[in-house]
Amino acid sequence: MIPAGEFVSSGRETPMIRVRTLALCSLVAPVLSLGACVSAEKYEKSLQVRRSLQEQLVGITNERDALKAQLINRDQLLEQARGDLDTMQNDYTNIQTEVDTLATNNRELAIQLSEMEINALPGSVSRQLAEMAADYPDSIEYDESTGALRFMSDFTFNSGQAELKRSAGSGLNALANILQSNAADKFEIMVVGHTDDVKPSRSRVKYPTNLYLSAARAIAVRDALVQSGVNPDRLTIAGKGEYQPLVPNIKGGTPENRRVEVFLYELADSNTGAEMEVVEVAEESMEPMK
Repeated sequence: MIPAGEFVSSGRETPMIRVRTLALCSLVAPVLSLGACVSAEKYEKSLQVRRSLQEQLVGITNERDALKAQLINRDQLLEQARGDLDTMQNDYTNIQTEVDTLATNNRELAIQLSEMEINALPGSVSRQLAEMAADYPDSIEYDESTGALRFMSDFTFNSGQAELKRSAGSGLNALANILQSNAADKFEIMVVGHTDDVKPSRSRVKYPTNLYLSAARAIAVRDALVQSGVNPDRLTIAGKGEYQPLVPNIKGGTPENRRVEVFLYELADSNTGAEMEVVEVAEESMEPMK
């Protein structure tokens, strides 16, 4: 018999011990499982935070690279703008030099003009000029009082251009024949270009002002007369731009003022054989470029 309160191991668990062990395991297992779940949830959240930060870093890096590219592009544009400004300054300097040169030529021409003696045209010459103008009523006018023959620019040139239209050739050939006649060959010839006050637009690079355009048109008429046989020593050209209108200019353009005039005159000293090919340019104020 085993006394009360004593425990004797026989190498085998009693039913009571097995029950207690199972009860203890049933209490510990849920606690361990709960701890494992909490750790996994925190880990997943940390991964999400990390991925979010990485995405933000990629976005910030892309923005930084884009800003760098914009900065490089801005620097390139700035350098190009500086180059363009230097080119424009050089162009302005060249134009100013040309204007100064033409202004000097203008003063020399004024001196030469003061030595000219304007005589009435012989009746036969005036009559031939009037008949020629009557043959080309749309493009040529003749003013008997001044002896001026006017080629209307709209029929002689395209807008803003100084190349003669093909249709102007016959009228200029007819004029050249008259100028080479015995009655007219003693006269000097002045070709003067005029415009209205509409500034050149499409041809502005080639003709910065109306003075340039009017002079270029006078040169074109002069060259056509030379090609038709007129002695170049007899020819003088001038450009007046918009500064001697026949009628007041109106908005949108004034065809009457767009013209090339041809004058015949005698020099006081007819022995002078000097060729006068001077472009007259009115004084213009040109503000420095900023």
